[in-house]
Amino acid sequence: MSRTVGVATLLSGEEKLEVLTYWNMFEIDFNSTGVQSFDSPNFGYQGGTCEDAASLKKDLEQLWAAHPSFEVNVDGFGYFEEPSPVVYLKIEKNERLAALHKDVHQLLEQHCENLFALYAPDQWVPHITLAMGDISPEDIQIFKKEYHNHAPAFTQKVDHLALVEFKKDGRVELL
Repeated sequence: MSRTVGVATLLSGEEKLEVLTYWNMFEIDFNSTGVQSFDSPNFGYQGGTCEDAASLKKDLEQLWAAHPSFEVNVDGFGYFEEPSPVVYLKIEKNERLAALHKDVHQLLEQHCENLFALYAPDQWVPHITLAMGDISPEDIQIFKKEYHNHAPAFTQKVDHLALVEFKKDGRVELL
């Protein structure tokens, strides 16, 4: 059975709680809940359509075993305007993160079709999504104005890779 899958690192600890606070703020202030299709804040590496998710998961575990844990810095807000408006927290791309992303991308090339073009190594912008899918460009401008002096910054440990499935009803589930 063909599934649309993605690979991500799930946030934990105080950093997860901080992102959930932003999710709640976007829901209350802008009626934006699109990011809540998956209940765990995360940052994604790549995704695509896969016939054998079990084999991919096994190979993903082996790939992770070759990558010791490391940390990334999260620093400030960022915005995508296309293909649809998104508000996110910027993750500084370091050598270890770039190497892990490249390895995940290559693994998904072996297991999947229709890889996500915006997550290809030359396009990928590491980020933690705060609002997407149901936030207007006007609301993003309001957010920018209200939060222009606020720049959240923290360090997040990268200590695992998770395989998720994008369901047809819009939900995202951990595999």
